[in-house]
Amino acid sequence: MTDSENESPKERSEEISVTEVSDQVLQELSGLFSNRESVTVIEPDASVESSDDTPTDIIDVTVSVVEVDASLEMELSETESVVIVDPSIEEVRRSEPIDPLLNGMAEDTGTLVVIDDDLDRVVIVDDDRPDPTFEERQRRSRRRERLQKVKWLKLAGAIVGSVVVVIALLASPIFAIRSVTVEGTVYTSKDVLVAVKKTLKGASVFTVNTRRARELLLADSWVSDVRITTRFPGRALVEVAERVPVIWYVGDDQKARIVDARGHVIAVLAGWPTKYLRVGGVGPSLEAGAVADDVYRAAAQLVLALPDELRPLVKSLEVSAGGELAMTLAGGTLVRFGPPNDLQSKLVAVVVLLRRQNPSTLAIIDVSTGEPTVQIR
Repeated sequence: MTDSENESPKERSEEISVTEVSDQVLQELSGLFSNRESVTVIEPDASVESSDDTPTDIIDVTVSVVEVDASLEMELSETESVVIVDPSIEEVRRSEPIDPLLNGMAEDTGTLVVIDDDLDRVVIVDDDRPDPTFEERQRRSRRRERLQKVKWLKLAGAIVGSVVVVIALLASPIFAIRSVTVEGTVYTSKDVLVAVKKTLKGASVFTVNTRRARELLLADSWVSDVRITTRFPGRALVEVAERVPVIWYVGDDQKARIVDARGHVIAVLAGWPTKYLRVGGVGPSLEAGAVADDVYRAAAQLVLALPDELRPLVKSLEVSAGGELAMTLAGGTLVRFGPPNDLQSKLVAVVVLLRRQNPSTLAIIDVSTGEPTVQIR
């Protein structure tokens, strides 16, 4: 059996429908495509045979050019091409199922469709056309950022402005100190007081530098403590606590040193004062404001501790070369305290003894060991 005999009737009919063209059809084609160059006819490839493994609903075709007569070729010399497709092929194409997910996307030529078989999903990748809302969102985001920055800048400016206004009001001459009152000064230097008043006057009651005025006063050897307060609208009060002179002694330079209860040298005088109790002997030549030895501080504390009944009887105090302390009474009685320690209990023993005996009958009272011993005249 020949190949033509093996061909099925359907295949023969398809070949006839593609290749056998009547003269009437060619004339009609000549009239329709008078300005064309050539006619291209699509026919099935006879070499493709169907098999059991080949899907019956798909027909592979190849393109072949059917020769036409010279007259038709001349008439169609100016045309481009005519494609004749087997109707069965179009029918097969139309019969192919269309994915509902892709329905309506054929017209969107700018859309790329990727089907992922493993994930059973369709991924649609849009073309380069930008999202129409993207730029609007960006503008809104930038606008919010600018508004936030402006908000913080306004807040910072308001704070800085408020601070400047407050400082300007506090430093305003309206609240300047016009009156300075000083209390508690007797021996404080007049020059120091003038400098303190100059520092305070004219300054605002809220921003005045009281620390500077306090340092000026504490530099004076007579001043023990200072308190400065301001009063609205323009007053300042300076309260000074001066040191209290207790004893005095003569230094190597033959000048008197006045000492308070804490051993501070308050003043250095060329003459000898008579208002305070003298400590006999010769002491160190210290400047005003310095602190004397412990024995002089102990002597000053002893004088402050004297009871009223014994104070009128005390004539002077003495400090030995070895640093021991003694006291001479008006009647000539010598009281030895020894080292300047436990003076309170030693003084109590002396007071009790003098209450029992007449001081005029006693030559020496020794309490240096803690137990009083007497020597009768």
